[in-house]
Parts: sequence; C-alpha cells; structure tokens
Amino acid sequence: MSTTIATDLARLDRLPRWPWTNGLLANLGGSFFFAFFDIVVIGAALPVIITDFDVSASAAAWAVTFSLIGLVVGEFLGATLATRKGRVFTLRTALWIFSIGMILSACAPGLGWLIVARFIAGIGTGADIAVAVTYISEICPARMRGKITGFTTVCGYVGIAIVPFLAAILLPQFTWGWRVLFAFGALGAVVLVLTRRHMPPSPRFLADQGKEQELSALVDQAEDRVRTKVGDLPPLTESVPVDRPDSASTGKRRWALLAVLAIAWIFYYFGNYGWLVAAPTILTQNGFGLASSLAFIAIANLGLVVGAGASYVISDRFERKRILLLALVVWAMALSAIGLIGTQASIAIFGFVAAFTIGLVVPTFYTYTAENFSNRMRPVSMAFTDGIGHLGAAAAPIILIGMTLQNAFLAMAASGLVTAALLLRSRRTKGRTLEELA
Repeated sequence: MSTTIATDLARLDRLPRWPWTNGLLANLGGSFFFAFFDIVVIGAALPVIITDFDVSASAAAWAVTFSLIGLVVGEFLGATLATRKGRVFTLRTALWIFSIGMILSACAPGLGWLIVARFIAGIGTGADIAVAVTYISEICPARMRGKITGFTTVCGYVGIAIVPFLAAILLPQFTWGWRVLFAFGALGAVVLVLTRRHMPPSPRFLADQGKEQELSALVDQAEDRVRTKVGDLPPLTESVPVDRPDSASTGKRRWALLAVLAIAWIFYYFGNYGWLVAAPTILTQNGFGLASSLAFIAIANLGLVVGAGASYVISDRFERKRILLLALVVWAMALSAIGLIGTQASIAIFGFVAAFTIGLVVPTFYTYTAENFSNRMRPVSMAFTDGIGHLGAAAAPIILIGMTLQNAFLAMAASGLVTAALLLRSRRTKGRTLEELA
C-alpha cells in the first residue's frame, strides 16, 4: 500500500466541485441517454414489429428478452475488460458494439435477425452502463457522487422519455418507423464515441495499478482546474488506506452484501422494466389503442426526468438508503393504483408518479451499490449486481405480457415492496469516501 496513492485520492475527494471538463460531463450524460433509449425503444416498437413480421406477441417478446440477456453478458464482459484494460478503453469499445447492434436492428429482415441484433446491442449497452457508473463514482469527489450520477441519469431518462413521443409520431404512420428509431440510436452512439478520445483515466484504476506518478499528475490537474474557479481548496483530511485487506468476517459480510444487492436489483428491475418495456404491449392487449397507449405513457414518463432531477438535488443531502426506501413504497402504491383503477387517466397520473420514483431510485441505487465495494472489486460487483438484476428485467416481458392489466401492475408493485424489504438492513454511505466504505 502506498501512502502517496492514499494521499492523492484524499486530495481528489476533498475538492468542492466537479474537477473535470463540462465536455466530459456531457459525454457521460450522452452515454446514459442512448443506453436508456436503447433499453426501452424495443418495447415501444414491439406492437408494430409483431404486425410487420407477422409473429405472435410471445414470440416477439424474445427480442426484448435477448436484448436484456445481452445486457447481462455485456456487464460481465465490460467489468472484466475494465479491470484489465481500464475504464476508458472499455467505455469506447462498448459504444462501438452498441452502434453495430443498433444498425443491425434497423436492418432486420425478420424476427430471428432482430433477436440476434438486439443481443449484440444489449452487450454494448450493458458494458457501457456498468462501467460508466463505476467510472463516475471513481472520478467524483466524495461529496458529489450522487449529484453527478443524478445528472447523467437525468440525461438517460430524457432518452427514455423521448421514445414514446418519437414512437407516437413514427409508428402509427409508417411501417418502417421502428427502423428509424434504431438508426437514431446508432448515429448518436457513433457521435459519442468519436468525442470520447480525451477522457481522463480513472484515478482509482491508476491507484489499483500502482501508477503513482500518473495519479499524482491527474490529481494536480484536477486541483488546478478547481482552484481557478474557487480559490483556496479545503484542508486535506487524513488519508484512508487503499483497499485494505479483508478479514474473514469482513469478507463474509461483503459477499453477503453482494448477494443481497443482486437480489434487490432482480426484484426492482422486474417491475421497472415491466413499466418501461412491457407496458405498451400490456395496454394494447388489454383493449387500449396503440396511439393512445403511447401518448399516455409519454406523458407519464416525463416523471422520469423530474425524478432524476430530484436525485441530482437531494442524493448528496440525505441518506441514500432512506431515499430508496421511501421511493420504493411510493412506487408500489402508484402501480397498484393503475392496476386497480385501470383507466387512461390513471395511467397518466399514477404513471407519472411511478416514473418519478424510477428517476429517483435508479441513480441513487447505482451510486449506493458502487459505494459498497473496493476499487478492485467495484467493476465486477457492479456487473454482478446490475447484471444479475437484469435477469429480472429479462423475465418481466415473458411473465407480464399476456396477464390482465390488474395482475400485471400488481405484480410490478409487489416487486418494489420486496426490494425495499431487502434494503432495510443495508448500511449508510452518505458523505463517506470510497476508501472508508471499502
């Protein structure tokens, strides 16, 4: 363990504001925009794809499922690559894979091709999300992790919110409209990867690799950038040793925490993706028109952006565990109301509330999960928890599509309550450095 490395990381954590360029922040926000866009675009397009390819809803649902399976695979591949080759290299590679998958999706002549294309795009999306969350947590000062993750997730939920609006314009009018949606995602990802050439390396990756000189130079640059804006920097607090060896009891607790968080993500993503991906098909199968379903979901999903904005404001002001528990209870109540009332007005009103909680929970849960693991374990732990969690997402369309409206939404609501129960005994993380929490 190097005292110099520990001191450099403490220097970074004491900075009072974002120490990197606004261009980097915009690029990371764009990454979330297109990753989240990709996750939900297949759900919006699915009713039209069913007609275009003349397949059953249950068969078409496999395009959603394989996209999410690809996401799980991508998270693990991305974590492995990020640990060996670095976070920045992996973020660039992930976007190229995503772009290829989206182009192939736009050109799909049949369902089989589309399923394979969605799997490829899912690999890119999974690697990008998991490593981006890790990267953000590692480059941010301690007091800003929640805020910056909240900002990038705002961008992600703008990507989700825009999908039903674009779908409502394109899908009812043009049989090829769904192909335009995929092509839009591919073009955006190419633009992002071309502007991703000047990303700074992760300070925690440099620390883990023992690259003291590179780390010191990087932190010097960050301090100089902040000093020009705020003047004198806060005093340096005592540094915490980097990646202290685990005792037997600490190791067991960490593995137990990993398992609990993974299970919590499974249940949360089941309901989350039920709303974001399966809801258009659930509604159309229960008597709602495609255009009206997309319109009401579009209105409701504006809550995603508002919720992520709330995360940006409050995530570093209140204990993240408490934010999660409260939001999950509200989520369950809102989805139960949709299932029990079952009108278009309830979809718009309570759907907005449910979408608000998604916007609040996801960045807070991302930040909270990343905080609980050491620098060396963080990429793999994020891949494991978020990746295994997406198995719940993959199961959602298979289980929920074909249910009655009431049963489908009550099932989504129940998943939120189970998630809250799993997090009840989790620890507090607000304001603590990654090294303290490790």
